Amino acid sequence: MGLIARALEARGLPTLSTSCLWETSAAIKPPRTVCCDFPLGCPAGRPNDLAFQREVLRAVFAAAPTFGEPWRLVELLLLWSEDGSRAWEEDVKTVYRKNWQIVRAHGAEHRRMGETLDGREREFAIRCNC
Repeated sequence: MGLIARALEARGLPTLSTSCLWETSAAIKPPRTVCCDFPLGCPAGRPNDLAFQREVLRAVFAAAPTFGEPWRLVELLLLWSEDGSRAWEEDVKTVYRKNWQIVRAHGAEHRRMGETLDGREREFAIRCNC
């Protein structure tokens, strides 16, 4: 999203982004980004928690006037869990471990059939609809 924001800004359209990945955003340098210490894929807050999502969006828009530099990251000081627990980190790690095992299994199946995926990742993504 950061690269898209930069392209839009280059064409004169102001943007405001949210991100869960401070390091990635710092590397890409989107014009104005609010970073949330939330699970990956949830920069607007907890799924199905409309009150919290509104709170996140209000905080994001409240940060908008503070951006003055060409690109800047602002940390949003909201907690994912009301008690401050970071238990969600283990849930995210479990999802990634599970998905990595699925990807490895698909690669092994293709190698078993005499195919190699090295250098053909795009072809794999198009052909293999697993």
